[in-house]
Amino acid sequence: IDSSDGLAWSLYELLDASNVGFIIDNLPVAKEAVEFSSIYGLDPYELSLYGGEEYELIVTIDPDFWEESKRSVEKSGGSLIKIGVTTKEKKIVLKLDGEIRGIERRGWEHFRI
Repeated sequence: IDSSDGLAWSLYELLDASNVGFIIDNLPVAKEAVEFSSIYGLDPYELSLYGGEEYELIVTIDPDFWEESKRSVEKSGGSLIKIGVTTKEKKIVLKLDGEIRGIERRGWEHFRI
């Protein structure tokens, strides 16, 4: 699934389709997002979770195949970033500096009236 509707929204789409939850413990935040956030008093993690238009792919990979998958993607000029793990509990949380925060189901909804 791609993240163009926002990472949080896309993770919830995966949760619904796969019946798993996620612990996000390595949320990528661009340095530009950190700078922008500090200027405008925003939370860079909120921007990373609920913004959109990144067009990155979100995939789940069995841990036994992580290294092989990473090498294969790098061989073709791409990269993989591990942002977290799946869980049996159907919820999504952000683990940041030892603190756990819930991730809301929000993002871009195409057909919302």
